[in-house]
Amino acid sequence: MGLSLGEGVIYLRYARVDDAAPRLLALLSAEEQAKADRFAFAHDRNAYVAAHALTRKTLSGFYPRAAQDWAFSFNAQGKPRIDARDESARLSFNLSHTSGFVAVAVALDRDVGVDVERIAPARADTDVARHLFAPSEDEAFLAEPEAGRAEAFFDFWTLKEAYIKAVGLGVALPLKDFAFNREPLRISFAPTLDDIPSRWMFRRFRPAPDVAMALAARRGHGAEPVVQVTEVEIDAL
Repeated sequence: MGLSLGEGVIYLRYARVDDAAPRLLALLSAEEQAKADRFAFAHDRNAYVAAHALTRKTLSGFYPRAAQDWAFSFNAQGKPRIDARDESARLSFNLSHTSGFVAVAVALDRDVGVDVERIAPARADTDVARHLFAPSEDEAFLAEPEAGRAEAFFDFWTLKEAYIKAVGLGVALPLKDFAFNREPLRISFAPTLDDIPSRWMFRRFRPAPDVAMALAARRGHGAEPVVQVTEVEIDAL
C-alpha cells in the first residue's frame, strides 16, 4: 500500500449540498452517525454528513482504505488526525461545513486548515469584529463601504479560522494576537505568539458569490506547495 499524494501538493475539495443522500450516512463512523442524528435542523445535519463523507472518500483516494474504515483521534481542542500505524498517518486533513457548502483540505506531512462560510450581511457584526478581530483588521473592516463590509468580515473570519485550525489550537489561541491583511494577503503576529509569517501560506476563494473559503498551510521546506482546487458533486461520492 502506498500514498498517491505528492509532498508538494495540497488538495482542496468542496461541494454544494442541497440534501445529503441517505447512502452517505453509511460512509460515516457510528459516532459520526449518532452526532448527525442529534442535529435539530436538516440543513445542519446534511452539511455535517456531507462534510464527513467527503473527507472519508477523499482520504480513500490517496490511500487504499474503505471510506467507512478510517479512524480518527482528536487533540484537546478537537483537531482530528488519522489514527493509524501505517503510511496513511502521514496524511493531514481538515474539514469545514456551512449551510449548503462543505470543504476538505488534505496534505502530506503538512499542517492544513480550511474554513468555509456563507457571506451573511446580518452576521457581519461590528461588535463581533471589535471583540474578536485584531485592531488592524477591525479598522480595515470598518473602513469598507457598507456594501463591502460583509465580504471583508468573512474574509478575515475564514482566514483566522483556517489558521487556528491548522495549528490545532482552536479558540484557545487569542484571535487578537494575529492579524491578516487582505491585499496583499499576509499575516502578522503579536510578540506573545511563537510564530512567524514565513512558516505559513494562505489562500482565499469564492466558490460561490455568497461563500467565502480560506486555506492555511504550513510551508515546510522547498518550493511553495501547489494547491489543487476541485469542486465535486456530492451525489457522486
